[in-house]
Amino acid sequence: MWIALRSHRRAATRSALDCHRDVSIASAARPVTETLPPTHVGFTHWRQSPCVKTSVVAGIAGGQAPHPSAYRALSEEVQEMKMLSIARLVVFGVPLAMIGCGDSDTPGGGGTGGSGGAGAGAGTGGSGMAGSPGTGGMGTGGMGGSTMTGCDLTGAGLAEMAIANQITADTTLTNDTVWILSDTTYVNSGATLTIEPCTIIKGTKSPLGTLVVSRGGMIDAVGTADEPIVFTSDQAAGSRAPGDWGGVILLGRAPNFKGTDVAIEGLADAPENQYGGTDPANSSGRLSYVRIEYSGFELSAGNEINGLTMGSVGSGTQIDHVMVSNTLDDGFEWFGGGFTATHLVVNNAGDDMFDMDQGFVGTLQFLYGRQVNNLSSNPNGFECDSSNSGDLPATNVTISNVTLCGTGSAGLDVAFGAVLRENLQGSYQNMVITGFDIGIDARDDAGTPAAPKVTITDATFFGNFTNNIADPGETDNDMGFDELAWINEANRNNDEADPGVTCGVDPRPAAQVAGSAPVGAGLDTSAAYRGAFADASDPWMTGAWVDFSTN
Repeated sequence: MWIALRSHRRAATRSALDCHRDVSIASAARPVTETLPPTHVGFTHWRQSPCVKTSVVAGIAGGQAPHPSAYRALSEEVQEMKMLSIARLVVFGVPLAMIGCGDSDTPGGGGTGGSGGAGAGAGTGGSGMAGSPGTGGMGTGGMGGSTMTGCDLTGAGLAEMAIANQITADTTLTNDTVWILSDTTYVNSGATLTIEPCTIIKGTKSPLGTLVVSRGGMIDAVGTADEPIVFTSDQAAGSRAPGDWGGVILLGRAPNFKGTDVAIEGLADAPENQYGGTDPANSSGRLSYVRIEYSGFELSAGNEINGLTMGSVGSGTQIDHVMVSNTLDDGFEWFGGGFTATHLVVNNAGDDMFDMDQGFVGTLQFLYGRQVNNLSSNPNGFECDSSNSGDLPATNVTISNVTLCGTGSAGLDVAFGAVLRENLQGSYQNMVITGFDIGIDARDDAGTPAAPKVTITDATFFGNFTNNIADPGETDNDMGFDELAWINEANRNNDEADPGVTCGVDPRPAAQVAGSAPVGAGLDTSAAYRGAFADASDPWMTGAWVDFSTN
């Protein structure tokens, strides 16, 4: 079934007409509170929305006409709807086309746009509907896409729509609507969730709004620097806080060392919440120019929902230009799997900025982490684990071009720039670590300083206020491993010089700090400098996808 809503914004001042009447539309005008078949759409009003005049057209896709009673019911509704307050629409698995608001029936110029089938159109007074382009629009029955003159990330004036809890077919979230995660929403195996640039998705606190892309499901969320996709709190700006909603969870079929059906942290042990398998090239889709903010939830110690959680996500997955801001637990956490991710930003994580475990075998480049205050007792930059039991695959990471900034002051416990433990393997190159209690701590069996399991090269430790590099007296949890000898090995080119980095919203150094060409598959070898940024002109962290707002 398809339904098109044509809305024309009226004067902001309310009249004596009842803008609060409930309206529900289905094939036979049944209340939206009923359980509807998967081919129906319903909508309800939201009393705080502006009054609008609305006309409705409905039909059944595929040439099947609706029952005459539906026409009669819809006609009666339209005659009575002089004014209507619309905000929340509940979708039950069908395409929906919404036409943007204008001042009259005359099509307007470019704007937020409407939608033609699954693709958003340009213009404020028409649409392409069911394959036919309308005046002022450019939809062609599900094709097309947004043509925008600006991206307003406040969501002002947009209708709100609750996302179904079970996505079982390909679904598109368009940018002419604010979408609501009102509980745990699953993208099931065989389905792809596509999200347009400049789309806002809000999560609720109770029930806890969370997006889970289950094994076999896909997400295709690709924004641009100035038209990003934003997952955020449903609270008003100024009242938002870490923990306002759950987060985004990707589950795949790549290997980990825990098993092939492992329950992800923060959710019940059920098939839709499990990760693991034997396909290292598995894909969970794409995230690009995405911001996840005011998220995270701790059910119990060691059982949390992070900003972006990835379980056994394989190398077919693309993740770049993603920011996690003001989350209650870790910014990014990987459990097994392995792929290349670049241009990641963490602002004020509740716990660790970047956390890796359970056999993650991946490559990360261009990472910036900034801690504003201590939301946990020991928020670390990196926390990377493998297995003291020798489980395989071992966590083995290749990481280059990193700037990590601690709070610059003591917290409830010791915060480290990097905690590396439990037989971790890998290499870290071209880093700047500053503002933590202690720069780095290796634990458990780390090898020897001459033959370490993890190599650190071209790293600068500066301004870590208790021990700039490592604690020379700490020997009780690392089998006597000498971290200072490890870091200060001459051919590794690590130092304690001032890198010229001012931690904050613009941590780019005035001039390039020389490093070395990154070594490893998937790395940009031209980035032969320390830190995440080449110099003050480096543009990768500019645009609307980055926002350091506190609330």
